[in-house]
Amino acid sequence: MTIFLNDDHIRHLHDSGAVTMADYVEAVEAAYRDQGTGDFQILPRQNFWMERPGQTKPGSLKLGGGLLMTVGVMGCSMYSTGYGGGMNLWITAYSAVTGDVEAILHSGQIGPMKTGATSAIAAKYMSRPDAAVAGIIGSGDQARTQLMGLMVVRPLREVRVYSRDAENRESFAAWARQTFPQLTVLASMSAEAALAGADIVVTVTNSKTPVIEAGWIEAGAHCNFIGAHYPEQREVDEAVLKRGRIIVDDFDQAFHEKGELIIPLKAGAISRDIVLGDIGSVIAGKVTPRVAEDDITIFLSGGTSLEYLGSSAMLARKAKAAGLGQTLDGGN
Repeated sequence: MTIFLNDDHIRHLHDSGAVTMADYVEAVEAAYRDQGTGDFQILPRQNFWMERPGQTKPGSLKLGGGLLMTVGVMGCSMYSTGYGGGMNLWITAYSAVTGDVEAILHSGQIGPMKTGATSAIAAKYMSRPDAAVAGIIGSGDQARTQLMGLMVVRPLREVRVYSRDAENRESFAAWARQTFPQLTVLASMSAEAALAGADIVVTVTNSKTPVIEAGWIEAGAHCNFIGAHYPEQREVDEAVLKRGRIIVDDFDQAFHEKGELIIPLKAGAISRDIVLGDIGSVIAGKVTPRVAEDDITIFLSGGTSLEYLGSSAMLARKAKAAGLGQTLDGGN
């Protein structure tokens, strides 16, 4: 039976508590575990660009796909962006066992949730177990799900947020205080202040140029650098990278589209072996990102189709259990 899940269905699953951030963390971790054990195949993100007269930014269509053998799902994620109105995301999830289409999903809520879950998994395996203070650079919707994910895996007691827009960072702080009343929440006046003493550092911005400096990161901190996945953009420079032990979401895709790696690599400032491996290998115990308490660990991620597929399999299962979704006639 094929079901169609739209934005209203996904919102109901979230609002009712039938699906939580912890469910996304579990689903995405299972997806990357398949990566780590080799029980996967992936089509790195393909980008198609459409120049639009009178517009400074082109429109684009982004396509990815994959197979998760243990999870039992295969399929593709596809979305347009740059046209206004955010991501227009569609996911088709097939059973890897029967070849049937299990679900077709269309919702802008999946992306931020699976991205927050991915960062949470990196923090789970790479940050110190006692990490208690997070510094977040960026205050949009993605920043909120970053914090939601971290709260699943680490006993945070304080979070600081900084963005250039004072109104946005105050709005984030108000939301965080209401959502997590146990947290001390500070809207910082600078990025440096937000990172002072932070055990976990998150950058989740649209900036084309570095937003933090290497000297602002505390020894022993873990960093999730999650911003845009364009070769000409980067949230951090090579000085930051050289301080840390680096893990990526997918090796080939990272070197194809992450400006944090591509820009210094072209300049000869770093070599490819600066990256230790992918997050799946960390989960599977094949790569050890932290060998000393004062190591700085870095997770570079632009997101992969594996995250969408793992999340979609979970959402379809939860929706069917809740009796949600539209059954598609003839779907198999």
